[in-house]
This record gives sequence, structure tokens and C-alpha cells, in this order.
Amino acid sequence: MEISADSSSASLELAGEVRARYEPKVGFRVGGKILRRLVNVGERVKAGTVIAELDATDYRLAVDSLAAQLKSAQADLAFAEDDQQRYQELREQQLVSGAEFDRHETLTRTLRERVRNLRAQLEQAKNQVAYTRLVADHEGTVVAVLAEADQVVAAGQPVVLLARPEELEVQVDVPEDRHTAVAKAQAIDVALWARPEMHLKGRLRELSASASPASRTYAARVSLPMPPEWVQLGMSATVRVREAAAPRGYTVPLSAVFQRHAEANREARVWVVNPDGATVTSRPIELGPPVGESEIIVYGLSPGQRIVTAGASRLREGETIKVLDSSGFGASPVERQPTTMRSAQSANTATLPIAAQIATQNPDLR
Repeated sequence: MEISADSSSASLELAGEVRARYEPKVGFRVGGKILRRLVNVGERVKAGTVIAELDATDYRLAVDSLAAQLKSAQADLAFAEDDQQRYQELREQQLVSGAEFDRHETLTRTLRERVRNLRAQLEQAKNQVAYTRLVADHEGTVVAVLAEADQVVAAGQPVVLLARPEELEVQVDVPEDRHTAVAKAQAIDVALWARPEMHLKGRLRELSASASPASRTYAARVSLPMPPEWVQLGMSATVRVREAAAPRGYTVPLSAVFQRHAEANREARVWVVNPDGATVTSRPIELGPPVGESEIIVYGLSPGQRIVTAGASRLREGETIKVLDSSGFGASPVERQPTTMRSAQSANTATLPIAAQIATQNPDLR
């Protein structure tokens, strides 16, 4: 009866979903009432595609108003420039005072700046008219619609969620106790449920430093370098994280653990059956968290070992023991039918043959 689990490495499986790395929430740069929405969820759009339109009546009226003001200001400027030219001639003939000439020159300069200001305002108003048409800046896929026709939206309010397809990745949630292991992962494999036989190489791109208040998990993103063409947004995936080499913990009965009262440090130990199958030797272990009321996780065991789970407190180094079968009667190790012990690494689901119930030949234990 040997331990068959490989304690050199462990793996963790996480369920995830294929997402785009860049998923901007696209909205209008001005506020207003949506007249129509021209795209639906799942549609692919190209750069320049119109996504939605606002009622632009008020913005067009603002353009007309500013255009009229600009024409009036340009007429006033033309008259002021002609008037200043006449005063320039009179000033050269000493027929007007210098103060009067300066007043007309200042008026002309003021009107010139007003024309420039109105021209800039008119361009801005024209831009706002253009902003009433929501246009895609890049190619992408509409993954969510956040506003509908006849709805009044503010400037910057999201209307659609547009996923850019050039970079795909898998979004997963990491449990609290595996945050460090995922951060130090040796390798990451991704299997999509659509084609479970295909395995893609992944790379941890992002791991949140704070847990979600609702789920108490850490959001992580696993990038997919050069994914196949059949990989689509929203596909379900299984992310398999191979953790760095670390000792494996095993769940054993509390009755297998003992301490030597004569030792100063009183470290935890278990009795390991020697290769001859008839004597035992104690081995120090490290204790992990308890499992239920009668088991505990321990570290320090190796594959191929058998441990004592009954009468541990009465044994001595090198003492002769006798293996019991499942019914409690004596039997040889060959005749005994083994049971299984579960590994503390639940993510691996590796099985470990449990040590047989062992008793000493001490008459008190028979």
C-alpha cells in the first residue's frame, strides 16, 4: 500500500469566461434624447459605424444663432476698419486729436477679437452637432446595450459596451487562499468548453490586490497570446494553474498524531511503518488546519509511507506491530484491503492510500 499522489507540484482549476482586454463603455460627448439605436448585442462594427443618434435640433439652432452673430460682428468690424482708415488720414492732417484716434483703434481691435471668438464658438457648436451621432472609433463587437431610444442621456453616459477583438483573455475569480499560489504560478493552461481537447497556453496579466466585497475573491485576467480563430467572446473556459513546487499536505486522523512529553519542543510526530512491515519509527511533521472534528492536515509525509492510526500514544521506537484488516482482526499487509485517504490539496483530487489501522502486540491493545 503506497502513496500514489505526486507531492512535488499542485494544480488549481478555475472557471472563467473569455473577455476582450479592452471593453470601453461608449457614450455621447453631449447630452440629449436618443432618437434611434442602430446596433444590437452581438453585432460586429467597423470604425466609422454609426451606433446611435441624438435629437440635434437644439444644437443646430445654436449653430444658426452663432452664425448670425458672427455675420453681424464681421459687418461691425468692416465698418470699424473703414472708419479707422478715415481717422488715420485725418490724424495725419492734424484734424483730430490723438485720443479720438486711439478710441477708434481700440474699438476696431475689440471687434476683431469678438469676430475671432464667435468663429471659435461656431466651430464648437458645429462639433456638438456632429457629436449627436455616436460613431465607433475602432472595430469591435457590441457586448451590451446600456441605453435605448427615447431615453435622455447625459454627456459621457455609457450607451453600449464595445469589445475590441485584437486581444482576448479569460477572466477568473481566485479564492483568498490561492492568491499567492496563482501569483507565483509556474504555468497556466486554458481549456475551452467548446473544444475541451484543445489546450491553450495562458499568461497571468492581471491579479487584483483587493478582494471583491461581495464574493471575497480576487479578479484575475489570463491573456491568450495568438488564440485560434474559433475562440469567441463569452466562451466558458477552465483555467488550470500549475503552482510552484511545494510540500503536499495530507489529511490524517487526529489519533495518528502524538507528542513526546519528554522533549522540550514537543514537536508533533506520527509513527511510520518501516519497510519490513513489522516495526515503526516516529517522524516529525508540521500541523496544518483541522478538517472537521477528527482529522487534520499534516506536512512532512512522503509517497510510499504507511502510518499508524491507532494506539500511537503507546508505541516506542522500533516496537513490533501487527497490521489489522478492515474488520479489526489480524491480517498480513498483502491480505489487507486498502481504503483511501483524501489529499489536503482538494484542487488536485489526488488519492492517497490510508495507513492501515495498526496495533501493537502489547496485550493492553488487543
